[in-house]
Amino acid sequence: MLQVQEHGNDKIFNPLESWQKNQVNVKDAGAVAKEILDLIQRINKAIHSEKAMRTALTSVMAIHKPRIFEGGQDSNKGRIGTYSTTPISISKGRQARSTGKTFFKGGYDEYKRLIGKNPGYKNYRNTDQMQMDYQIIESGGTFAFGFSNKENFNKSQWLQDQDDKDVFDLAQNELDLLGDVHKSEVEKLL
Repeated sequence: MLQVQEHGNDKIFNPLESWQKNQVNVKDAGAVAKEILDLIQRINKAIHSEKAMRTALTSVMAIHKPRIFEGGQDSNKGRIGTYSTTPISISKGRQARSTGKTFFKGGYDEYKRLIGKNPGYKNYRNTDQMQMDYQIIESGGTFAFGFSNKENFNKSQWLQDQDDKDVFDLAQNELDLLGDVHKSEVEKLL
């Protein structure tokens, strides 16, 4: 606000004097702006920190992997499916475990039951190779879930295409957990 001064019989507003009195506030504003910029840089660094990302992804993996490989659920928490009951033949050399037969009247469902790997629904667990290979992958500073073995990646894509399901996408509760843990880790770093 301009300061009113008396100059003879006239009252004048002296903007220069007001400006000079406010220089302290301008300097304070510059210091505040610097503090804000420093805070923004610290926040960006914390958001992109490897520790925060890895901690959040590790927490999600603890529920994500069992949903797929044990629970047989897609990203919408529905069943991936059931095994086929169409009769099939599987040579003894192609069987994960010996069943003592090669023809399965009850289809792949019967075969999976005989080898002890049919909980009544389809899951992406046969030899456990895919499950063991599914992990946190780092590539170019970005972290994600994936496979180190290209064959397992290709198999995962083929299975999803066959089942017409989004299985490896994060379910809503997994997305929520990812956000909550990442936020908590970022706050610890600030």
